[in-house]
Amino acid sequence: MRTRLKFTKQGYVKFVGHLDTIRMFQRAIRVARLPISYSQGFNPHAKVFFALPLSVGVGSCGEYMDMLTDTDIHVEEAVATLNTILPEGIKIVEASVIKEGTPSLMSLVTAADYRITFEKNQLTPEQIEGAKKRLDASELVVLKKGKKKTKEVDIKPLIHHVEIKEEDGTIFEVRIAAGSMENLNVDLLLKSLLQVELEGMVYTIEREELYATTEEGHLKPLSEVGAENA
Repeated sequence: MRTRLKFTKQGYVKFVGHLDTIRMFQRAIRVARLPISYSQGFNPHAKVFFALPLSVGVGSCGEYMDMLTDTDIHVEEAVATLNTILPEGIKIVEASVIKEGTPSLMSLVTAADYRITFEKNQLTPEQIEGAKKRLDASELVVLKKGKKKTKEVDIKPLIHHVEIKEEDGTIFEVRIAAGSMENLNVDLLLKSLLQVELEGMVYTIEREELYATTEEGHLKPLSEVGAENA
């Protein structure tokens, strides 16, 4: 049985790295006595698979993990038990059984939503207006360092949507390419829009959702891909 879990990673736990997050879930599954499947071989591992690693210091309300079990489980009971074991800041908010033959979780990811919040007075009106103008341009060229040389890259095709809001601070709500095929780093996007170095600035990043691309070319939240009740 394959079960997909959508979970949060907020508060102090957002400073826990990806590998430690995997170990955290593996331990919680063992404590919960769920019939998790294991790989074969000399050093077997629990079959838990994550969608896309989250950078240290970035929070999220939309992370995903698939777990394979040897026998069927009662999903609601499993979620309730795991939520009593997992540390504060990590909470499973949604779960669904995934149909057999659905592609792997990591291979599905093509886009992500992020919310970036700059504290009040961190950005000048000129920087904000400049960012809006660059978004309206047909290209957004950045210098990207490779192993051998630095080259110019147009990242505009990797940007699905950006909305800039000025509330108690400045908020960037963005949807950008993410995953193994194409991936746009949030800091690179901000640097190219604002034309400033981010070091020393006070801002937070939260990932809000991960998407797959349907055969029709539409974006669909991972929670809806392959779910038996979708």
